[in-house]
Amino acid sequence: MNFKLTLIALIFCLTFQAQEKKQNDTIKIEINSNTKTIYLLGGIASVISKEDLAFAKKYNVQFHDFGCVAPTNFKEYETKNVMVFEYLNKTFGKLWQKEIKPSVLGFEKWKKK
Repeated sequence: MNFKLTLIALIFCLTFQAQEKKQNDTIKIEINSNTKTIYLLGGIASVISKEDLAFAKKYNVQFHDFGCVAPTNFKEYETKNVMVFEYLNKTFGKLWQKEIKPSVLGFEKWKKK
């Protein structure tokens, strides 16, 4: 009985690690592509403003607003945003940080690091 439980747990752990590696690879591919997406948690109405659209054009990114339905894999989208933040820092310096709205998913937490 214990052997079966151990075997099931081992298979579960290996599957979980493989999925996590696949997600990280997918994130890296997205960052290396021409289109970088910054994810937002909105409300009933869209939270993408004229200023956001100007920011997107200036820094060659796009915004995706989840609206009032938050994603179940919240952490994955924060990680994707962090990679875009790192890209923006590397490409444009820190100036963009003053132009992006602080409510962007994961921005304040990333900025404190």
